Order: sequence, then structure tokens, then C-alpha cells
Amino acid sequence: MNIRPLLPLCAGLLLAACATTRPTRPATPPAPAAVTGVASCDAYLASYLGCHRAAAIYPVDQLQAHYQAMRDSLLQASQDPRTRPYLDARCRLLASQIGQRLQGRSCDAPAPAGAATR
Repeated sequence: MNIRPLLPLCAGLLLAACATTRPTRPATPPAPAAVTGVASCDAYLASYLGCHRAAAIYPVDQLQAHYQAMRDSLLQASQDPRTRPYLDARCRLLASQIGQRLQGRSCDAPAPAGAATR
């Protein structure tokens, strides 16, 4: 029996099977899960990287370190019964400050050309 005519069909089926079994990954990472349990703080942390990048507050190579420090600070404060009651106001103030710095621009917008960074 000559199987040569079936080879292209088999190869096509193998390629189709491989193509359909690979999981696809989203282009952007998922939003971070709740960290502090205080809604305004978790929202602030979720938007931190995009908003600070758009506002050009820190050099891009330092942004992740600043985010991690803020995340750690808010997480620690959320676990302390003496500071937790003040977190909502603190995070609302932080969000307001970054909003003022953005001057109406979206957190998804790139930083303006020539923006000063510290």
C-alpha cells in the first residue's frame, strides 16, 4: 500500500492539532489582585504604574522599585489596626495628587515629550 498521498493530510492534521492546543497568553498582564483590602488603596496600586509612567514622576528604570515600596508600605499599614482606619483617606489623597499631576491626561497616555523626571 502506498501511503505517500496521505502524508500531506497527516502533516496538516498534526499542525492543526498543535495550533489548537497551545494556550494563548494575553498581551498585557492581568490587573493585580486586592492587596490591602481597602478599595481606594487597591485601586491606587492597580493604576500606580500606568499613572506614574504617564505623569513621568520617576525615571522608567526606577518605577518598579517605587511601586514595590508603596505597595509594601500600604500593605504594612493595612495590617496595623492603628493605621488601617486612616488608609482610605491616605489613598484617596495619593490618587488625587497623581490626578493633579496628570493634568487631565489618561493614565494610559505616554508621558509628554520633555517631561521632567526626578
